[in-house]
Amino acid sequence: MDQKLAGVSDVADKTFDFVVVGGGLSGCVLASRLSENPNVTVALLEAGKAYINDPLVEKVDGWMEVMLNPEYDWLFRTTPQAGITNSVTTPDGKPTPSFYWSRGKGLGGSTLINFLLWTRPQREEIDAVEKLGNTGWNWERFHAASKKAETFHAPPESNEEYRPLYNSESVGNEGPIPVSFSRVTSGTEVLFQKALASHGIETITDALGGELSGTWRTASIIDPKTQTRSHAAKGYIYPFLDRPNLKVLTEAYVRHVLTKKDGDELVATGVEFEHSGNICTVNAGKEVILNAGTIKSPHILELSGIGDRAILEPLGIPVQLDLPPVGANVQDHLIMGAYVYEMRSGHGIITSDTIKLPEFQTKLRQAYGEAGGPFALALSGATFLPLHQFSDRADEIIQAQEKKFASVSTKLPLGLKEQYDVQLEMLRSPTVPDIEILVFPFSIPPNDSGKPFVAILPSIGHPFSRGTIHASSADPTIQPTIEPNYFSEEIDFEILVDSVKFIRKVTATSPWKETAEQEILPGPNVVSDEQIREFVKQNLSTTWHSVGSCVMLPKDKGGVIDTKLKASTADIVYGTKNLRVADLSILPIIPSVHTQATTYGIAEQAADIIKADYGL
Repeated sequence: MDQKLAGVSDVADKTFDFVVVGGGLSGCVLASRLSENPNVTVALLEAGKAYINDPLVEKVDGWMEVMLNPEYDWLFRTTPQAGITNSVTTPDGKPTPSFYWSRGKGLGGSTLINFLLWTRPQREEIDAVEKLGNTGWNWERFHAASKKAETFHAPPESNEEYRPLYNSESVGNEGPIPVSFSRVTSGTEVLFQKALASHGIETITDALGGELSGTWRTASIIDPKTQTRSHAAKGYIYPFLDRPNLKVLTEAYVRHVLTKKDGDELVATGVEFEHSGNICTVNAGKEVILNAGTIKSPHILELSGIGDRAILEPLGIPVQLDLPPVGANVQDHLIMGAYVYEMRSGHGIITSDTIKLPEFQTKLRQAYGEAGGPFALALSGATFLPLHQFSDRADEIIQAQEKKFASVSTKLPLGLKEQYDVQLEMLRSPTVPDIEILVFPFSIPPNDSGKPFVAILPSIGHPFSRGTIHASSADPTIQPTIEPNYFSEEIDFEILVDSVKFIRKVTATSPWKETAEQEILPGPNVVSDEQIREFVKQNLSTTWHSVGSCVMLPKDKGGVIDTKLKASTADIVYGTKNLRVADLSILPIIPSVHTQATTYGIAEQAADIIKADYGL
């Protein structure tokens, strides 16, 4: 299949209707959907390689070997964050005040390396996008677009307690991405569900239909026929490499977008990229579409002279369009990555370490037979909770934030003030989740003791803290400066602390407490409020879900891209005629979920918009 990929001579100095920058999730979707029309020519440029049939990418638990591996991971790194430590997800395993923002380095992007979880947002989280001024970007339209991406495989009948529940009306059946419930689970997920029930947390039956508060067994991007990872390149690109109107060029590192002035507006004429040490160009007849993600899409805009004059001029980048919101409004999920239990032996607990033991492999073969691919563990135990369900201080926390914002409301930019108003509204809601708790039966790095270790990890859903991503040099190969400003809004820290305290209550409840041997981390010596707070600060990680750097908002509210859903305007960068952004960077408020299903929905919706714009 590699021979079906384009060579540089197929792309360089050629003209295509659409030049798609970035062969990650959204880029694969756009290139595939637009090239469905044989009269439309599309070039897809991806900086990484094509990992066709790569065993580390294909296997369900291969993410443990490709994430933080520079062959597969861009390993972007944030600035050092004051007072907190990334103690979990670092390439060398050593704590650091900066955070590694892993992003997939290949055709398919982060769908090659992520945790496989398939979760859709809460209805209100998507409706908030429309409420902030983006007409047509609502739950109903998003849900329909998102379902176009998936072929959901119903689970076989079983009597297991840990039930794979779903609603057939909430899932898609004809999309390129196979989605299913993982067949191997750890056995601790159902224990945690039962303990949660003692605290009033229900197991929900339809987590993909816009209502996700509660606990449930998540679906995953696993093809049940082959027991391999489903990813964007395999679903959207590989089957269509024979299309004569689609050229997919890998190892093509985009340097900047080429533009020219047309009155007061910029016209994107093409893209400059590097391939095998040579600088090349490709021309765009209709549009250049940036699908490079939350980190690289604003970076490429700034390298192209589109951004804040105060950022660009000191770097010696000629300003083509002064657009200060580029690279602002960045949000990310922080997770407390060190709540770990040693589980008792004799309960059949499967972890990433114990699954390798012969007795567990024998049991799995007895349960599933020899067919259907290798036996691998996947994450599946998710719980999403509104603030009032886990925090005894919910009203106090909300009132403190309301008081703070009231005192500075006249000083806040209009767009940010409206975002905060929407976030506070969601925080008050008894149904909109603001925390995720993930059952994590994996050891990073691997543990060879033979004992089962399981982590229970909470992450903040709607952080109020805002960061930035900006070019640090005119050299396109130099990574941008990523300043997430974690915990710059104290409320984010307070919510995470209360989620940790809630987990301790739940794990002291049957049947978890009888199955757990001991709490390893934080451990019995971390008891006081002060000790818990310090432990949280020193044991954090990103969950790699950042959004907002090319935000879709009205221009007077800090928008980077246009919001009107009519011809030639939706997703178009303000001040340009034909430069579009269509990836996760456009969201004004981060959803609480794992973001890949959200990104598929954005990309499918963008494809529909572009087709309508051009009558395709």
